[in-house]
Amino acid sequence: MSSPFLSQKAVHYTRALARWIKAGRPIRSEAEINHLLEMYCNSCEMYDAQNGIYQHCGCHVNRSTNVSLNKLAMKTEVCPLKKW
Repeated sequence: MSSPFLSQKAVHYTRALARWIKAGRPIRSEAEINHLLEMYCNSCEMYDAQNGIYQHCGCHVNRSTNVSLNKLAMKTEVCPLKKW
């Protein structure tokens, strides 16, 4: 499956950012991020581990605690496939 177009990725990220800001900007810890990656993302058929991108929405999913670089860092975000 190919990644969504840039415009779709921008919409997904903008919505995620709005939810995160509205909730008070809660951030997952490094341990929480690593747990989600290891338990769910790395074995998911939709996750491109080499590029750190989730193919369903095009979001970056990696070990970073920076919300600009990693959807997992936003504590308000959930897996679109409901795995986490």
